[in-house]
Amino acid sequence: MRLSVPTALTIAMFTSATTAQTDMLRDHVYRVASGVDFMIANDSALDFLYSWSDSSGDVVDVADPTIFIAAGQTYTFSRTTESHRLVITNDTLEITGTDGSYERVTTERNVLRAATLQPEPDFTAFPPPSPDPIEWTPGLDDVGTYAYTCHILSHVGMTGRLYVYNPCTPDLTNDGSVNTNDFFAYLALYQSQDVFADFTGDGLINTNDFFAFLAAYQAAC
Repeated sequence: MRLSVPTALTIAMFTSATTAQTDMLRDHVYRVASGVDFMIANDSALDFLYSWSDSSGDVVDVADPTIFIAAGQTYTFSRTTESHRLVITNDTLEITGTDGSYERVTTERNVLRAATLQPEPDFTAFPPPSPDPIEWTPGLDDVGTYAYTCHILSHVGMTGRLYVYNPCTPDLTNDGSVNTNDFFAYLALYQSQDVFADFTGDGLINTNDFFAFLAAYQAAC
């Protein structure tokens, strides 16, 4: 069984009812439920600065945000200032810190290249004067944890966390449908008091969580 991201808090984030395209979940953490064009500037060699717009409004110059993007939506990552290529990597890239202030551990080219999603040019946002953005439509097979960072090895602070989530929260098996497999997957989580059974996000696992899941299951997607 695969779950969308590795915290019960995240499940609670996505089970809450909302119609906004962009939700600020906490400081430097955003869920962007529909495809947007991330316009990415930089503050010297310190941070990437993200800006984007959708029906929720404008987000402007957020330093190295943690971003949740939805499987099935198309997102563009466009560098708007010179130098500092941005690459998207898998979760083998070791980073430390907290939301808005992560740092990449490695300064070795082979380690960074091995972690970069393939084909590498497709997951590299090239800056002006010859801009070439990343355009990514992640699928359910891509649900999981990623990072973005600067291609310049010494610029370790230009790093952030990126998650791809399944927008269909009761689809616990990430197979694109809501069926009895998901129901029994939740029962197993609930009976074992697994943190992922906390569907209300209150830190407890009780009948409130069961009925919250059941409501999402019956509504399907």
